[in-house]
Amino acid sequence: MWSYTQAVVSTQSTGEKESETVARQVIAHPKYLSAKNVCVYVAMEEEVRTDTLIKDILARKKGLFVPYFNRDEMVMVRIRDVEDYNSLPVDTYGVRQPTDYKEREDAILTSGLDLILCPGLGFTKHGHRIGRGKGYYDNYLSKYERARGIVPYTIALAFRTQILENIPCTPSDRTLDDVIFAAE
Repeated sequence: MWSYTQAVVSTQSTGEKESETVARQVIAHPKYLSAKNVCVYVAMEEEVRTDTLIKDILARKKGLFVPYFNRDEMVMVRIRDVEDYNSLPVDTYGVRQPTDYKEREDAILTSGLDLILCPGLGFTKHGHRIGRGKGYYDNYLSKYERARGIVPYTIALAFRTQILENIPCTPSDRTLDDVIFAAE
């Protein structure tokens, strides 16, 4: 007999397996291997988990940056080590986020980024993305380009079920360079 609890456990198990598969693909990606500074989101429940990637970035002594969100914008700030990451407070959405972001290194103002690993709710294989509707990543990439004259390489991390044929786009939507997901 089927039950809601079994369905949730199955989905969580599938999500964890797909997250590990995606993490292995990212860790083997040439842009990841060559990157000195990497920004990665701290996953919400319905997103590809990033804990493995965060630990790998720090173990390889790469610069780790995570997003800090406020109502108006997103900034990418440095995380020093695993202890620093583990000590980040959890916000109302259940996401670890630095509250001392003004005291942390801002990627645009300091060392820059080589790679941004992006979340989303839906993606095409061609790099189009649906986020949560506030334009944080699109606006950040535009701001980064204005400030530094380049844009870091961008990779979306997706579950199989998030890959769509088409996504409506506007002129302000940024196309990502790559989309990594667990193939069937």
